Amino acid sequence: MLAKKLWMTTSLCVTVALLAASCSKSGGETAPVPTAQPAAIDYTKESFELVIQDMGGGTEENFDYAYGQYIKKKFPNLKIKYIQYKKGTTLVELTATGQPVDIVISTIENMPGPLFGAGQQYDMTDLIKKQQIDLSKFEQTTMDRVKSMGDGKIYFLPVTNNVQVLYYNKGYFDKVGVSYPKDGMTWGQLTELNKKLTRNEGGSSYMGFSASPNHIFRSNQLSMPLYDPKTQKPTFSDEKWKTLFETYFLNNATDTYKAWSMAKKKLPYYTEMNATGELAMMVFNSTFVLDGPEAVKDMDWDLVSLPVFEDKPKVGSQTSPKMFGIANTGSNKEGAMAVIKYLTSLEMQTEFSKLGYMTVLDDENVKKLIATESQFKNKNWKAVYYNNFAPLANKSIYDTGLLGIITPNILKIISGEVDVNTALRNAQEQAEKFIEAEKKK
Repeated sequence: MLAKKLWMTTSLCVTVALLAASCSKSGGETAPVPTAQPAAIDYTKESFELVIQDMGGGTEENFDYAYGQYIKKKFPNLKIKYIQYKKGTTLVELTATGQPVDIVISTIENMPGPLFGAGQQYDMTDLIKKQQIDLSKFEQTTMDRVKSMGDGKIYFLPVTNNVQVLYYNKGYFDKVGVSYPKDGMTWGQLTELNKKLTRNEGGSSYMGFSASPNHIFRSNQLSMPLYDPKTQKPTFSDEKWKTLFETYFLNNATDTYKAWSMAKKKLPYYTEMNATGELAMMVFNSTFVLDGPEAVKDMDWDLVSLPVFEDKPKVGSQTSPKMFGIANTGSNKEGAMAVIKYLTSLEMQTEFSKLGYMTVLDDENVKKLIATESQFKNKNWKAVYYNNFAPLANKSIYDTGLLGIITPNILKIISGEVDVNTALRNAQEQAEKFIEAEKKK
């Protein structure tokens, strides 16, 4: 900036070094002349390249289906290099080899571990301000958690949202003559419905209900974290974990469910609802059928809201938003921010909503458009917004490992190997050792 004081005895204006300086009202010092700011780059017309990785391990085809095709349409001169997250190409390994990454993608609960573990966190706050992204437009419980996870810094922004819902095989219900589940059911009502659906017919066993432990635990309705940052310990000794085990699994573990799980050495999954027809209902991600429509192509299905605790009516699961963050080694952080800005824009959020993805915006008009242009538009999509979101629990870099410790205990309990109290006590001890070992790395 040209910093020069011009003392004047008249009220005339003087031109200095081709910059026009206006006179001060006092007739003494002129106001400083601001340096002209460079024009903002229009990345929709710019040729640039970004390296992107979904840390959930998704394929390039999955990425293109959910996000890539829309990004390329908006930024036609953008070249995307997609690196799948797998052994040999994890973010930590890429960082060690010097491979830069511009954008990383993951759910909010799975983002901290690899991002912070690789030292790739980058505070996007200044870029957010520079590109005028209005943070007040987002659903605020999510943004509050984002800020708290970064101690006030913003390392990622939500792009699509996700909750737990109850899917069901309508064909199975029709076959056994049982009424379909409804929005607003309690877990007690679900347990009674499960009993009606569990049976043995023609030498085959059929189960009423199952859930994915990893997904329902990390999104649990009691907002229980896996790790407490205050005590710096896992939380499995808390009585609420016993409630979650009993409500989600043990109360619905019929003899048929136990026998199947023990024989297969696993819990029934969505494949048993569709591929084999052995399962009537399954709690899973609201994005499940959108991310993998082939998984339900042979099934007449629908969805309802997640059952609720009787003392917590209308409280559904925590959200599990898909986050986009800028990696520290990225070579074009402004271009990366432009892409993220577009994905969170009203234009793209409206498109996402029409396709069936929950918006991250606090906008009722966008929410009303849910799945209106989806291949599954005739399904009960209002179910995803039927409940209120449970408050987001703390998410930590230890969560993936802690889930790997707690979830195997379900099978141990229903097989009679241990009781629930012993299982949780053992899990607490194992988890404490795991955290201590991680801290020493």
